[in-house]
Parts: sequence; C-alpha cells; structure tokens
Amino acid sequence: MPSRSAPSAAAASGIDSLRAIPWVFSWTQARIGLPAWYGLGSALAGYEQAHGPDSLRIVAELYRDWPFLTSAFDNAELILYRSELQIAQLYASLAGDEGERLWGRILDEYRLSTEALARVTGRTELLSTEPATQRSIRLRRPYIDPLSHIQVRFLARLRSLPLEDPDRERYRRLVQLTVNGVAAGLQNTG
Repeated sequence: MPSRSAPSAAAASGIDSLRAIPWVFSWTQARIGLPAWYGLGSALAGYEQAHGPDSLRIVAELYRDWPFLTSAFDNAELILYRSELQIAQLYASLAGDEGERLWGRILDEYRLSTEALARVTGRTELLSTEPATQRSIRLRRPYIDPLSHIQVRFLARLRSLPLEDPDRERYRRLVQLTVNGVAAGLQNTG
C-alpha cells in the first residue's frame, strides 16, 4: 500500500495526501502517539465550559458505564503514559523553528489531556490501575530510548547530506534499523 493516496506526484507532496498508517506510525516512532489523544483535553475543557463546572461528572459516569467511551479513554491513557516528552521534543527539533512552535502546542495539549483524563477517570496517575502495564513500559524504556536518540541523530545527518552523497544510503539503512528497533521495543507499530 502506498504511503500517499493522491494519484499525481504534484498532489502527493502535501500532508493532506498522507495515509493514516504512516501518519500514526510516525507519531509512534516520535514517542508521542499524538493521534490517540491530541484534542482530548481541549474537547473535555470545551464541554465543561459549555455545560458548567459539574459536567465532567456526567462524562465520568459515561466513562464507567459505556464500554466504547471506556475503551477510547483507556487507550488515550495508555498512549499518554507511553509518551516520552523529552524524546518527542528531539524529533520536534528536527523541524526547526516550526517544530519548536508546534511543540509548545503539543505539550500544552498533552498536559490538558492528562489533567482532564484524570478528572474523568478519578485516577491521579496514568495507568495506576494497570501496574503490570506500567512496569512493562518502564522496563522497556532504557532499551528504546537510546535507539530513539540514535534515530534522531541519523535522521538529522541524513537530512544534511546532499542527494548525491554516497553516505546517504548507509544513513538511510541505519535509520531503517532504528525504526525496526523502536517499533519492536514499543511492541506497537502504530
């Protein structure tokens, strides 16, 4: 399956043509899992603003009683816990000033989503009801984190090389190896 859905090369260059699978995969590799939770905090804050300060209590009841909402929020909680903000910021820095500007928005939404989710679930710590999952993620981080650091360095180096540089293929292959390693370590390809 191609990574882009547009039929022409000119149309395929924009972000609008990117298929969902590589989009989600890239956010997973960047250790932030953005598509799983981004907007959750803003949505819950907007709901509370529109319906009053006690309205999240209703959402909390729905969370407890409606399996679909339980699953959606629990998945967001898992990905928020898996997120590595310091490493994700390294990936954002690859995009220069624009990445840094967007990183601030991502970080604000991360905090808002974490706080709002805690209010809905009644938990003060992400995944506090899943200690085995917490432990599994914590135990894998020391192995995955160095791969992410290496990947960021290799990506930066690859991007800096001229197209005709003979080292490009070597760096491309090294980046691919780190992609495989990070995906295996996360036990999630996206």
